[in-house]
Amino acid sequence: MRAVLLPVLLMAACAPQPSRDAVALAGAVRRDPALAQAMADRPFDCEARDRACATLWLARGAACRARGDTGCAIEAFGRATRLTPAEAPATERVEPAFRLAEALEHRRDRAVAEARRADNAAILAALPSLPPGPAAHYRAGVGLNRVLAGDVPPGARCGALAAVAADLAAASSAPILPPIDDRLAQRRAALAAARAAQNPECP
Repeated sequence: MRAVLLPVLLMAACAPQPSRDAVALAGAVRRDPALAQAMADRPFDCEARDRACATLWLARGAACRARGDTGCAIEAFGRATRLTPAEAPATERVEPAFRLAEALEHRRDRAVAEARRADNAAILAALPSLPPGPAAHYRAGVGLNRVLAGDVPPGARCGALAAVAADLAAASSAPILPPIDDRLAQRRAALAAARAAQNPECP
């Protein structure tokens, strides 16, 4: 038993830890919204799977998103998702993936061809970390985008749109995340238009 436990303990002891400066900066970011909003260009070094690092990368993503730098936001939210420890509070565990899916969807809606398909795949990869309601919302968005972009053959489009409808029926806001009710209404309207546009019209 000791032979098994010793390597595990050594690995735990050697696991990377955030620096004191990073921990202090994360605490300041949590307390000061103005500092959080200025994190897009503020340098920091934090790559440990720790709440402090996740906080810093989440703040950078939000700051980048606010100034319209979607690529920076996606990179930062992705890091925040990877660095959030399993023992973090529920809100901290799900918000990075929610923000990542949101930013990816924003970029996807302006992308074409392989870039658009890659963003759809990345959105789906982020969904296991989300509560069921928001996950269904983003999954429906991927399905609808694939139909509208022509990724689905004509004969399969009504079936694909039925799957989108099922996801939208399960979609909802989650209490620990920002509400998505307005976006759900927009997505339902887009689904109705897509069904009506099929020839023959989908049931």
